[in-house]
Amino acid sequence: MFTNKEMKLLGGRYFTIIRVEEKYVELISNNTRHQWIIYKNFIASDKPVTLYHKHTADTRYYHKHWETWSVAKAVESIKGHDAYVIEHGELVRWMKQKGRITYGSI
Repeated sequence: MFTNKEMKLLGGRYFTIIRVEEKYVELISNNTRHQWIIYKNFIASDKPVTLYHKHTADTRYYHKHWETWSVAKAVESIKGHDAYVIEHGELVRWMKQKGRITYGSI
């Protein structure tokens, strides 16, 4: 279950929430249109939050992006990823076309 404080991190203008379930929230970054799942593992773990990612809505599957300690750190990771993609967008597209970037490498 996500707390009210965690849900506030996901609200606002930065994200569009697609779906909220007990263990995960699926959302879109309004800056890059990349899609994310923030999954909370309720079993005791040193990193109970897993972040999944896909680049486009028509990509069939998400890939595991990162494990972390909190929803706040997951949001921070998404924003850092967005900044990288925005800053290096043309380079990233060119490298994907040439097969030099695969899923999970950025």
